[in-house]
Amino acid sequence: MPEQYICKKCGNGGATDYPIVAFRTMTVRSGRKIQKYQAMGEVLNISLCSSCIDAWIATRREPKHQLMKALKYPILLAVLAVAVHFLGQNDLVRWVMCALFGGFALAIAVSEIKRIRKETTEIRAGNGNFTRDHMIEELAASLLPAKHADAHLSYVLRARVMDAKQHGQINREYGISKKKLAQVRQYLMTTPENTVKAWKTINKGENQ
Repeated sequence: MPEQYICKKCGNGGATDYPIVAFRTMTVRSGRKIQKYQAMGEVLNISLCSSCIDAWIATRREPKHQLMKALKYPILLAVLAVAVHFLGQNDLVRWVMCALFGGFALAIAVSEIKRIRKETTEIRAGNGNFTRDHMIEELAASLLPAKHADAHLSYVLRARVMDAKQHGQINREYGISKKKLAQVRQYLMTTPENTVKAWKTINKGENQ
């Protein structure tokens, strides 16, 4: 009888165990230069059931859920524009500030709406950066820490890391350098399962 796993999302049984590789990305700003340093984090297993995965995909397919999050800042800017209009005393300054806040709000809103429409179209088609595997990674990431100290964490299915043909796609999705992915793949291929550990050294991503 196959082993039963408990879903990390809903707590029910019958889940599938997904081995996932965590990647740490640290951004360092020095003057005008921005450098990104990347390293392999933990290799862990996360159990998820099909129902939770399907529910996550269904939610991501609906633009209204994304719009509610994305339009927070445009709405805030619009509120500031209205506040400046009614509370400002200098007519010229008041109208300039209203125009600036209103313009920024409109520009951000239009940009976000276009992005979300494109994203939801790709999710519904299950292609581009939004395959089912990517949706599983997104759901896993929502249940796991987003940061470790000053480093941002990304989570990639181990099976994808081990498939060299997917490294270009992973790079586009998460910005993880292809050289780093190749290093991690080689490490996992040559290291026994019971001795795999997180890399302690932060190594530079070459194509960042």
